[in-house]
Amino acid sequence: MKKKFINILKFFFFLGLGILLIWLAVRNLTESDIVSVTEAFNQANYFWIALSLIISFFSHLVRAMRWKILIEPLGFYPKLSNTFFALMVGYLANFALPRLGEVSRCSVLAKYEKIPFSETFGTVIAERAIDLLCLIIIFFATLFFQFEQLWGLTNNTIFMPLSKKITLLMEDNKFIPLVIIILFISGVVFFLFRKKSKGIFSKKIKELALGFLEGLKSIKNIKRPFLFIFHTVLIWVLYTAVLYVGFFCFEETSILTFGAALAIMLFGSLGIIFVPGGTGAYQALVTETLTFAYRTPFSFAFAFSWLIWTSQFVLILSLGVISLILLPLLNKKTN
Repeated sequence: MKKKFINILKFFFFLGLGILLIWLAVRNLTESDIVSVTEAFNQANYFWIALSLIISFFSHLVRAMRWKILIEPLGFYPKLSNTFFALMVGYLANFALPRLGEVSRCSVLAKYEKIPFSETFGTVIAERAIDLLCLIIIFFATLFFQFEQLWGLTNNTIFMPLSKKITLLMEDNKFIPLVIIILFISGVVFFLFRKKSKGIFSKKIKELALGFLEGLKSIKNIKRPFLFIFHTVLIWVLYTAVLYVGFFCFEETSILTFGAALAIMLFGSLGIIFVPGGTGAYQALVTETLTFAYRTPFSFAFAFSWLIWTSQFVLILSLGVISLILLPLLNKKTN
């Protein structure tokens, strides 16, 4: 009962967070901005959005194929349809609560393929470790090839606003005494709780590191390593291609390169990591990246972020519901 109540609280917390982020994204829109954004939506060539959805569908299918390869060393050979349906149910669940998707998809395979939950959950940890490693590699590759654009983004959105705020605060006579008081209180709190906080923090870091290493270790048992690597690379290429193809829906974004799509995919992924489904955070990060790093007019950057997010949400919602319907129908004997 307590766990259910906590989950309900989590759901409403993240739902509220998503709504707050959406409100923050639209609250400063002027009438002129609204007109420009509406015109941008009207000008969009939705053929390219449809094509990006087809590419996205195949990225999910390839991920299901890769998951199947990860499960095989356990001595189980699930049907591709079941791994795909389980994956889509997991994606759908992630819109409700973070990490609920991992539990949901393992539960689906446990039910329809009779694979022990704990064993499939181990493969999900392995997947997460691989994805984290891929994101780190993509980050450095993007930093190398798109350094000028990313530096402009960082300078405009972080350093310049921060510098202005610090300058204004330094001019305020009340600022320095306030800083001294805050530092003093922080020092006292740190001194009183340093042992406890150090233990909790180090334990958390240790758990994350061990989980990451265990996930990577499980990869050594893969029977088809080259095929696994091929699928991994293909997944991220398809993720980036979704955005690159989406660029062509507007003339203003059609000039952007595959490298720009890689950068936007990276920053958009951060929004999805920190907020379930990326609601609000994804749109804000993609709009900022397009506007400041690639000089895309705000109305088209804003419209593009919403078109991509909404189309992906509709795809996952549709595939998730279809999966929930087809799973019991195609697994009658298992039922």
